[in-house]
Amino acid sequence: MSITLEMPEEALACLPLGPGERERHMRIELACRYYAKRWLSFGQGARTAGLDAHAFACELADRNIPRNHTAADILEDLADARGE
Repeated sequence: MSITLEMPEEALACLPLGPGERERHMRIELACRYYAKRWLSFGQGARTAGLDAHAFACELADRNIPRNHTAADILEDLADARGE
């Protein structure tokens, strides 16, 4: 599934990002924000951001968002490590 987000051109022009960087940056920002709200697990956040686990952890750290390790997160991390 995909979502289209429409923004005013003047708002996009204010962003310090090139056209090719905007979508990637917005995906990472939303994934971090939704992870911080506990709407997404760590694995779901990483996949939403389009990043591997290490890169997503770094993005969270850059934003001072603590890791929320739940039992489900640990099981998901183990499944990911096994390639399941």
